[in-house]
Amino acid sequence: MIYINNKYKFYKTTNLYISNNFIEAPIPKAWKLILTSDGSFTQNLNSITNKIINVNIKKQYTQDYTNKKQIVRQVWLQDTDHNKLTFAQSLWYINKYSNIRLSDNIPVGQLFLESGVDIYKNIEEVYCGHSIYLEHHFNSKDVIWGRKYKMYCREQILAIVYEFFPAHIINII
Repeated sequence: MIYINNKYKFYKTTNLYISNNFIEAPIPKAWKLILTSDGSFTQNLNSITNKIINVNIKKQYTQDYTNKKQIVRQVWLQDTDHNKLTFAQSLWYINKYSNIRLSDNIPVGQLFLESGVDIYKNIEEVYCGHSIYLEHHFNSKDVIWGRKYKMYCREQILAIVYEFFPAHIINII
C-alpha cells in the first residue's frame, strides 16, 4: 500500500519484477515503454499527444528534520484540455548536489536539462492496483499502473518518485 497525500491509499494488486529497467512479465509493449522509460515522461507525453503538457502542482512543502531538509511535491500532468494523464508524488532530498529549484509549472526533466545537472534514474518497482482517489481524478474505474524510482546525481540520491498512470493512457499511444 502507498499513501497519497498522507490520507488516500493506493492498493497494489500486482508487483512486476523489474531488472535493469526491463520487465519480463507478459504485458502490452505500450505499458513496457511507459513503465521502463528512464527519460523525461513529460516530454514523451508531449510527443505522443502532440499537445503541451502542463504541470499542475497539487501540493509542495518542506519538511525540516534535525540534519536534513526534504521537499514533498505532488503534481498532476495534464494536457491542454485539462485531461489528467499522470499523478506524481516525490520526496526531494536537499543536499549539495540538489541545487535544483523546483518550479511551480516547469517539468522536473526540463529543470535538469536547463541546469545542466546529469542524473541517473533507477526504476525499482512497477505495479498496478486501485485507488478511489486516483480513479476519481482519472475519471476511470480501470486498473491504475504505477512505478517507483530513485533519481541520483553523483551517486547521491536526489529524489524518490512515485508515478501513477490511468489505464486509458495507452489509448493515446
